[in-house]
Amino acid sequence: MKKHPIFSLYFICFLWFLCSGERTVLADQQEFQAASSGNAFLDIGAGARAVAMGEAFTGIADDVTSIYWNPAGLGQVNNVQILLMHNQWFQNVIYEYGAGSLPILNGALGLSVIYVSYGSMDKLDEFGVNQGDFTAYDLNLGAAYGMKLLENFLIGAGLKMPMTVIDNESQLSFAADLGCLYKMPGLEMLQIGLMAMNVGTKLGEATQPSQIKLGLGLLEAVDGLKVGLDVNKHIFEDSLQINLGAEYLIMNTLTPRIGYKITTAETGLDSGLVGLTAGLGFCYSFQDFSLGLDYAYVPYGDLGDTHRIALSMALGAAPAKPSAASSSRGQSSYAASAVKTSDWNTSYTAPAAAARPVTKPLLPPGKVRLKKVGSRIKVSWQSSPSHQRYGYNIYMKKGGKGKYFKVNSRVMRKNSFTSKKMPRKRTYYFIIKTVDQNGKQSRGTVPKKLYL
Repeated sequence: MKKHPIFSLYFICFLWFLCSGERTVLADQQEFQAASSGNAFLDIGAGARAVAMGEAFTGIADDVTSIYWNPAGLGQVNNVQILLMHNQWFQNVIYEYGAGSLPILNGALGLSVIYVSYGSMDKLDEFGVNQGDFTAYDLNLGAAYGMKLLENFLIGAGLKMPMTVIDNESQLSFAADLGCLYKMPGLEMLQIGLMAMNVGTKLGEATQPSQIKLGLGLLEAVDGLKVGLDVNKHIFEDSLQINLGAEYLIMNTLTPRIGYKITTAETGLDSGLVGLTAGLGFCYSFQDFSLGLDYAYVPYGDLGDTHRIALSMALGAAPAKPSAASSSRGQSSYAASAVKTSDWNTSYTAPAAAARPVTKPLLPPGKVRLKKVGSRIKVSWQSSPSHQRYGYNIYMKKGGKGKYFKVNSRVMRKNSFTSKKMPRKRTYYFIIKTVDQNGKQSRGTVPKKLYL
């Protein structure tokens, strides 16, 4: 009696789809590649945020899902983050993803797990007689680390152990990711990412779904707006894919997202909103942590629609008050250069033993920039290196002899502020102060002036 042989799991789910047409479609999903690749589940996008942005995330990579999209981006993650995602796919296929990041030294360590369940299937012998049923699933355990290498340059690497299990048989392989992220000097809003993904061992005659990704991220060219552009080339496939995406933060809480994918791969997806992605994010910040809920909608034409939902938590948006126990052990802190600071300069130092807690001064933010936007003034600044920071207050005065007054009604959690319409032909001065969770402020930055 012959059991089901080991074969590619995506062959089970998508064979009929791959063979259904011989036309080129310019709007499908990168998950569907030719049958020469194994471990196709590694091509399924992780998280809901990046997927809703059309998977154009290589040049942005600024949260815990950087483990998947570009491990160099972990060097930008300066707090503890945890994310859980559920993806309801076709034919009762269920995709689960979990990830967490922890700041260590000059970067962050990330751990992730992927589980794809294909449910129960009939087991047939060589004569087609039903011998009961069996289950099949894919599992991947991953670890990655990203760090700042130079002033404007981050690097990162990740290791994966994908495993396919069908009935009582399993197949294990190994793959690696290598990425970098570069912030343009003098044009900090532009980031360039490069990523080699899923490079590893063969699965019999099949290869890993290896690809090279080049991404651009345009950050805060308009307050709250992030735009991504990726170009992906699968190494062992004759196809090229372009990903476009954007998100816009509204009132520091809601974030609508949209994206689009264009590819030259041959598939049978030719109806509906194929290629389009969309989603919505919600985030609420408390004193010492924040919670996020993200949704992504991805249609696949005749196959139907898929829905991803992710719950995330970030610790350290503001520090918790120290307890007596923590006081005796000392406190961990984020430290950076006092001469020149930025988000990329932020690093994590391990807790140091101390007989009694040492209170570090609350430091102001780094370099302040002023820019004319019509009859308004946009103020932007680099993050304060103090781990006690909760947000910022903006102070302004008109002319050289006036008095400074606070212009924001509530603490600013972002690193930019745009004023209301201002009278022209005047000189305006601005200073920024860091604020902790108790409302205590740092000293002000060096005044910056602008003639409007």
